[in-house]
Amino acid sequence: MKKINLLILGIILLVPSIAMANSIKNIDIDIYVDSIGTAHVTEIWDTYLNEGTEGYKPYYNLGNSEISNFKVKLDNKEYTFNDNYNINASFDSKKYTNGFHYISNGIELCFGISKYGNNTYHISYDISNFVVKTSDDYQMIYWTLFPYDYNPSPSNINIKIHSDFKYEDTLDVWGYGKYGAPCYVYDGVIEMTSDGSISSSEYMTILVKFPKDTFNLDITLDKTFDEFLNMANEGATNYSGNHNDYDNYNATSIIDKIFMGFTMIISFAFPVTIVVIAIIVAKKNGYGYINNKTISKKDTPFFREIPCNKDIYYTNTLTNLNKNLYSAYKETNIFGAIILKWVKEGKIRFTTTTKGGFNKETSSIDLTLNPTFDNELEKELFDIMHEASKDGILETKELEKWCRNHYSKFFGLFTRINNVQLEKLKINNHIYERTNKEECKCKNVMDDTIYEDSKELYGLKLYLNEFSSINTKEVMEVHLWDEYLMFAYIFGIADKVTKQLKNLYPEVIKDYNIDFDTLLYINYISTRSVNAASNARSRAESYSSGGGGFSSGGGGGGSFGGGGGGGGFR
Repeated sequence: MKKINLLILGIILLVPSIAMANSIKNIDIDIYVDSIGTAHVTEIWDTYLNEGTEGYKPYYNLGNSEISNFKVKLDNKEYTFNDNYNINASFDSKKYTNGFHYISNGIELCFGISKYGNNTYHISYDISNFVVKTSDDYQMIYWTLFPYDYNPSPSNINIKIHSDFKYEDTLDVWGYGKYGAPCYVYDGVIEMTSDGSISSSEYMTILVKFPKDTFNLDITLDKTFDEFLNMANEGATNYSGNHNDYDNYNATSIIDKIFMGFTMIISFAFPVTIVVIAIIVAKKNGYGYINNKTISKKDTPFFREIPCNKDIYYTNTLTNLNKNLYSAYKETNIFGAIILKWVKEGKIRFTTTTKGGFNKETSSIDLTLNPTFDNELEKELFDIMHEASKDGILETKELEKWCRNHYSKFFGLFTRINNVQLEKLKINNHIYERTNKEECKCKNVMDDTIYEDSKELYGLKLYLNEFSSINTKEVMEVHLWDEYLMFAYIFGIADKVTKQLKNLYPEVIKDYNIDFDTLLYINYISTRSVNAASNARSRAESYSSGGGGFSSGGGGGGSFGGGGGGGGFR
């Protein structure tokens, strides 16, 4: 019994230390490369700290490069550079000071934590000969910009490299160290992002191949560009679009690779055949109604009540299962419905502030009401929005930025929202595998409960699309307007329905703590954030130069700045 009590006590003592450990929410690294190939680096570290005395960032294998002009700011207070910076000094001795700590084959850029709590550090420094010439007259950036074994590991890292001129969208760029991390040129700027958290074994190395005479350079190396590329690719796992491929890469046999190559040849030789086969297979393995029932687009009657027991998650999954009836449906449509649900439940509220010399009004979402959630995925979405806001007051641009930098996590959440509900339907035997083709042409059978709910749901969609043209206004169940809108968000027609409500029923929400401008803003912020994530994903997927838009796992050997780990806080 005494041992059990000691164990419980140990756990109790451990929990606060885990909950309150140092954390780095985000690191933004902006690199301006001037005409002579010198990098002017600005980093912003968004942190929470409660232990340690200093932050630091190491660079190894500097070659012909030197780091200079190292500056740090915290709360607009500039640090004092200390030529004799001592990493073993006390917390107070390091306050608002920074300096270099020279190590074997490298240098550490060090600065005092100065105070505990939520801190945003602005760090800047220059790297000479950041761009160098190869022996075959190409110009090259080949640097490890974020090492492995950072402590703590950041939740996200964004890197941008730019110059006074725009880089060509066909510029060859490769990323290494963080499998699947987007790495490409967009709008003249090289972008590399971790697209989420980075583990202690991961790092971020970038290789860029510039044409001759892009910069005015003095340093020429004794290797060709291809020699550096081969060095970088050694031990690298090329991104294939599937993170499981990285985990299983070493187990892939030669026969598997031959088969994969053969499949690619077939797909190029017979593209039409492959597409047709894929459609047939998808249909057979998809979802269909019992006894091969269908829902008619022409003959389904209007439905004016709220179907599906008013459950937006069940509604979202049924809409997804019947996508042929909902041309505007996307998995992320439910985002707007969830926001409106939170407004109705008092979990969030909308505010308007006046900013700038022109007194422009800006809308935002107040996330500081300390709401509780029964749905874990709702809580996860709320936490994402709060993280994006930094201070609990969320503006559209803040959420857009977060979605651009974490698009995989953003889209993955909405996929899980759908999959959780789908799994519930299977557990309750509303969806099951067919016994024969007479029962259903598709592999997965949806029962009569889903069929009837889906018919009512489609009837509501038809009604919301057409209610403005119905002659008798009284047919509209105006007391259901907020629930109508939640469903309209899922259908992808919220903007249209909101405007129709405003024109036909301006009086219906007078008794509610919400106005039409707020409804339009919900549609605006949800649409903008989804578009930001979609555009970021599309840019990475469509980039064909260099490494093809995504980083390889591993590789990047011999890079400048690389060859060692560490960094963060200690």
